[in-house]
Amino acid sequence: MDTKIISQWTLSNKEAQQRGLDGSFDNMVANLDETIQAEIAAFINNGQANKNKPLLNALNSCFSTVESEFKAARWISFEGDIFFDKDAKGFWMLCEDKIKNFNKNNGFTSGELCADVVEIINSELEDAFNEWGVPSLSILKCLTNLSNTPFKISNGRYSFSAYSLYKNENKVQGFDCDRSILKVSSFGRCLPYLPQSDVAELGDKGVFINAIYSGFIPPKLKDNELYKSLIVALNYSKKAAIEGFKDKTQVLEQLIQQKIFNILLLEDFIRADIAPYQEKILEDTELGHWSLWTEELDSDAEQVIDLPTPMVARDPKSSINDGVVAIDFGTKSTVVVYQKDNVNIHPMRIGTGDLSKDIQAHHYENPTIMEFRDLDAFISAYSAKANKPYTRWQDLTISHTAKNALEGTDSSKFNTFLDEIKQWAGDKNRKLKVVGQQGKVIDLPPFLELTKDDFNPIEIYAYFLGLYINNLNNGIFMDYILSFPVTYEMPVRDKIIESFERGIKKSLPSELGADTIEHLTVTKGASEPAAYALTAFKSHNFDPVDDEHIFYGVFDFGGGTTDFDFGVFREAQGAKERRFDYVIEHFGAGGDKFLGGENLLELLAFEVFKKNRVALLEAGIQFEKHPEKDAFAGSEQLLSYSQEAKNNTKKLCIALRPFWEEHDDFSIDSSSSLSITLTDSRGIQHSAFSLDVDEEELRQLLSDRIERGVENFFDALRLAFSHSEAQLSGIENVNIFLAGNSSQSSYVTALFEKHIALQDEEIGSEGQSHFKLFAPLGADKTNIEKPTGKTGVAFGLIESREGGNIKVIDRNVSGEDIRFKYYLGENRKGKFKPIVDRENKFNEWVEFIDAGYQKFELYYSEQPTSSTGKVLASDDSIKKKSIKLDLTDDEAMVYIKIISPTQIEYVIADEQGIKNNIYLNEPQSIEL
Repeated sequence: MDTKIISQWTLSNKEAQQRGLDGSFDNMVANLDETIQAEIAAFINNGQANKNKPLLNALNSCFSTVESEFKAARWISFEGDIFFDKDAKGFWMLCEDKIKNFNKNNGFTSGELCADVVEIINSELEDAFNEWGVPSLSILKCLTNLSNTPFKISNGRYSFSAYSLYKNENKVQGFDCDRSILKVSSFGRCLPYLPQSDVAELGDKGVFINAIYSGFIPPKLKDNELYKSLIVALNYSKKAAIEGFKDKTQVLEQLIQQKIFNILLLEDFIRADIAPYQEKILEDTELGHWSLWTEELDSDAEQVIDLPTPMVARDPKSSINDGVVAIDFGTKSTVVVYQKDNVNIHPMRIGTGDLSKDIQAHHYENPTIMEFRDLDAFISAYSAKANKPYTRWQDLTISHTAKNALEGTDSSKFNTFLDEIKQWAGDKNRKLKVVGQQGKVIDLPPFLELTKDDFNPIEIYAYFLGLYINNLNNGIFMDYILSFPVTYEMPVRDKIIESFERGIKKSLPSELGADTIEHLTVTKGASEPAAYALTAFKSHNFDPVDDEHIFYGVFDFGGGTTDFDFGVFREAQGAKERRFDYVIEHFGAGGDKFLGGENLLELLAFEVFKKNRVALLEAGIQFEKHPEKDAFAGSEQLLSYSQEAKNNTKKLCIALRPFWEEHDDFSIDSSSSLSITLTDSRGIQHSAFSLDVDEEELRQLLSDRIERGVENFFDALRLAFSHSEAQLSGIENVNIFLAGNSSQSSYVTALFEKHIALQDEEIGSEGQSHFKLFAPLGADKTNIEKPTGKTGVAFGLIESREGGNIKVIDRNVSGEDIRFKYYLGENRKGKFKPIVDRENKFNEWVEFIDAGYQKFELYYSEQPTSSTGKVLASDDSIKKKSIKLDLTDDEAMVYIKIISPTQIEYVIADEQGIKNNIYLNEPQSIEL
């Protein structure tokens, strides 16, 4: 049985409390205050009829009956001779019979204690809604010089008596209200006065709300049952006051019904801004709601909630899809695709709550960014429930919402956004500071040192992805594949897998049951560029047969980094491969850490700011240092990591984005300047700050930096093929696939064509090129479900999944981890000369330099171009470490060996000793 119709909803006490539900009607009403105040506010602000707002509808209905009376110039009449006075800003009780009964019709003597008078009049009035009082002199004078009133007057005042009371400090004082006298007197009658509440200051509708709270009934609504139910709804806690109306609970019952509907239909809207579910989900036996299916929940004490109407509960186990989800967790954006019960793969819209909106290509690219609004509230809610906790989107947002907020924020909130989640994970030494807009600050260690009890941004990001993937619209997925850059070490990959698994499990409904939730798995897929290669092969209809080997290289030029991958695609052969159709074997990898679309924008921004340094110094405006650039004259006052500096860099990047993305309608103005709003170090904004910009310089800067990346690609390709069984000169051609959004730049194609020609010339091609270049996928903009240069990675993850028909062999992994990340060498005549490269094996000593001097310098780089021996030692990509030996020996050498992808050891030994593991000192380790 997948669904069932229920009339009662059974919950544990804790679950009911977290949802704001209770089996007791009185307690349910007590939980309605926020809803009541919201609907009152909507009424006052002229909210229109809405079937989901019963209180608003009742208020609108009743007010429409008496609206003309409430628009009166001064007086509004109520049953019981009660009048609202717009001049006095309060209510008068002018019932002659009741006033006579005060103090046995004797009036009050001036000088009596005001508190005693108030006690007497309220005991006589017996008004359980209100405590009436004595007006001040200024208020009492509003009842003098009267005309055109809804009650009898004489000599310009209330007709019953000329003598009335006003409050004078803590006593009462008589006053003659006759138009011709208006003087104090020795005694007076008390005309009870009730000042308006704050809500009455909001106009006629505010006075109407004030009247309901006070239990006053306009004559036209004397017999109106709906109005009486409004009095009960707004005064339910005043049991004595509503005794005569206690059966008039129509509005409260509707509010409770709507609250239950809202809890069920808005739960993911509140959590993740996902569009509210349709009511039909609670009515249709083919649909049903998971939250109403409580058979798997552990509960000792129970709350039984009577549902306002029978509803359909659905067993969430019946919503589990026979399928797989692939996640390309990107530096700047994340892509999700899925496959269900057939071979078709579809992209999934993530971070776009309203799925009824027209589909746009960018819906499939989810910005990898978080905004921390109220960290305490979010963490408290997240920790309070094991699965699908009651977190609120208003406390922490991600994706398009966070990205849009960042672009419009002021500098004071800049640090409350986190858009370097993946960079933090990939850097073993990088710490992180999470800052909430309410002031909470969390200092996090490097990602690998994070404990299960620490706040984990990657887990939280995965939790939100899980909410978008697993919901009543999509069903539930239990099998996930995650991609990684080729340069990520295995411990980092494993911890990201663990974080994603915890976050996605957290997003699942507890109604699934703990045992079922534990079956969810997140596994490592092919590397990002290799996954893309598979998608490209399929999209371009490559079909190797027999012994045909199709060689390839991928240039994955993304937002944050560029990855390279090299390998061969062939038909599966032999008994051990018979379950597969194809085999992809990637035997080489590399990358360019700072070549990414966003990094290029930051590079452009740095150079523009540097060009305008004189004006910036005068204004006290700072900016961020680019990781590939050195300090310069005057930079000590210009470069900073402050919120203002980061915000300035971000604002200029936004302004330069159309230039980098080559928008047709963008150009620097005729004066070669760009005007943007920048913030100085004191937090003061400078609107329309003019920056000199030289378009040709920027174009050359882009071309030079991208060309360096292309050169790195071909050097990495040369190295990969030189260490494989295939030599470039003997290969007919290598297919080069451009991937990533940034590969759409015209610079990329032009530079690749240039360097392909150079490579062909070097190899010695005669007429036919050794390389074939393929543009990024997604040229057909009309078919947004097809893989693109960005989404192709996620498609390839599913193609290469375990159990699929493509076998993936990864030669880039050395033992239990990836290969060494660096090229080590020395500075010879101003150029970097490599000695150890990425192909060296782990734990093998390599002779590096003589041990005759106490100090030596170790140069290293991640860039494949450094393997050529032609790169200047002063190049920004070359780093240096100075090492001091603990002894010297003219007959010995310093040896180096690789012990991890980023760690080496060095030791002093002679030629014979190194072979027999006999050293002259203890091996020393260095983390690069």
